[in-house]
Amino acid sequence: MFLLLLILSRYYTKVKVQEELDFNSRTLERIEANFGKKQEYLQRAIRELYMKNDLFTDISFALQHNYSDYLSFKLNKYYNSNSFVPNNLDTFLQMIFSQDKDMNAVALRSNTTNIEYLFIFNHNRWNRSIISTETQISEIPIKQNNPKDSDRFRDTFIFKENINDPALLKNLGHIAVYYSFDGIDELIDARKNKLLGSIFIFNHEGENLYSSSKGDMPESLRHLSFSTYSKKISWKGNSYYLNTLADEATGYMFVGLIPEKEISKITIVHWTMVLFTFLFATGAIIIAYFAMRNYAKRIYAIDYTMKQVKKGNLAVRVQNDSKKDELSTISFSLNNMLDELNQYIEQVYILNIQQREAEMKALQSQIQPHFLYNTLEAIRMKAVIDGSKTTSVMIYNLGELFRYSLTPKEMVTIGDEIEHIKKYLELMQIRYSSNLQVFYEIPERYYSNEILKFTFQPLIENYAKHGYRKEAADNCVWIEGEEVNDRLHLYIKDNGFGISNMRLEQIREQLNEKNVKSGSIGLSNVNERMKLKYGKEYGIHINSELGKGTVVEIIIPIS
Repeated sequence: MFLLLLILSRYYTKVKVQEELDFNSRTLERIEANFGKKQEYLQRAIRELYMKNDLFTDISFALQHNYSDYLSFKLNKYYNSNSFVPNNLDTFLQMIFSQDKDMNAVALRSNTTNIEYLFIFNHNRWNRSIISTETQISEIPIKQNNPKDSDRFRDTFIFKENINDPALLKNLGHIAVYYSFDGIDELIDARKNKLLGSIFIFNHEGENLYSSSKGDMPESLRHLSFSTYSKKISWKGNSYYLNTLADEATGYMFVGLIPEKEISKITIVHWTMVLFTFLFATGAIIIAYFAMRNYAKRIYAIDYTMKQVKKGNLAVRVQNDSKKDELSTISFSLNNMLDELNQYIEQVYILNIQQREAEMKALQSQIQPHFLYNTLEAIRMKAVIDGSKTTSVMIYNLGELFRYSLTPKEMVTIGDEIEHIKKYLELMQIRYSSNLQVFYEIPERYYSNEILKFTFQPLIENYAKHGYRKEAADNCVWIEGEEVNDRLHLYIKDNGFGISNMRLEQIREQLNEKNVKSGSIGLSNVNERMKLKYGKEYGIHINSELGKGTVVEIIIPIS
């Protein structure tokens, strides 16, 4: 573990160093982007100047003539102009550069007349940036000997762009924009919580223009090559990580310097935390080990009991002892749970099974009186009309129906159920003068499949009561069957009156009710018995179209 912690600590140190270098590099890139935007803005302003002929004529005249001549030219131009807004050097510079809060001043210098026009936007910063009053630039045009900018200003970086005559390709002068480092200070302050070390900015000549810290600058930084690289340097016995980012486009190089000891502070804190964590963890493990030895035997007993319960042995119990602790509580709770579980199985589960069986028998018993009443009524009416010629056949079929009804079986085969239905349908055909045709299209291989007794009869009886058309001679009933997804689907179809959409929705809602109402013992009765026997995924589904017929689908498992 010590070796692992040592490796992790070194790896963490390496990762932390790289993380700080990456963050420093991203900060340098942000500063470079800030410089690039300002230079790009100046270049865009120069391009806009070339596109405005009147404005370029004004600036061109100012650069090629003395100040008094330019004033006369500007007044004449404004006098002859139709606009009340002057379009000259002053308005151009004010409009373009006044929006940048880092802007100190803009200077327009001529190469021929040695005249400089200066426009100051922040007098306070401008005055503080001037190194000596001898080189101070006033707001009136004066001649200058063009000393180095670094000798004239402090805390200032400058961008310059030449102004050329597009017709003669002659250089007329240049425009210089003076920026303060306030925006850079704000950028660094916003990242100071995570930024280590210092940030320096050098110009192309190697002169240091900006430093984010007030300490000494390492001597090696004074002789840096203008390029982008990263390396480790030493100064006064200390090591530093150096990041440089050179931008040829702007002419500035941005340098990040991170003392190794600042990163080491973070890694030392990390190592100390890891060490204390390890010590506390080791102590906790040792204490827990000796404490748990006393509980090992009792824990094993509880574990053995739970495994026996998992195997189905609900008679096993944990031996209680005289100790009063957490394990005693667990043992007592486990024994109570097993007692209650056995009691639940005996008193609730078994009783629930008996209740389901009794409910099925009660539902089944509701069918028989209803069926016998309808059948006897049919025989009575036929006997009145027909005398005794067909009565013997009807009585025979009725006897067979009685015999089937009194059989104490709950489950029968599909073949037995169809034979029962045939007897019922023969009575129905006699009653309705053979105006009913029945087609049996269940494959014989399914005849041995088990089904609940009295499944078909209530459905056929519903057809006889609600779907049969007495005036029609083409009444038909189809009894079909097929296997779908390892289940047997039985269909009872007819071409009767059908069911309206509103009534069909009522029937479907009734099928979903748990209790069967006494006034509706057909579809709901059969559906509820099947769900009690097989499960909720089985039962009856009904579809119908008014005037075309009805299809009742019965879904049962294949046995």
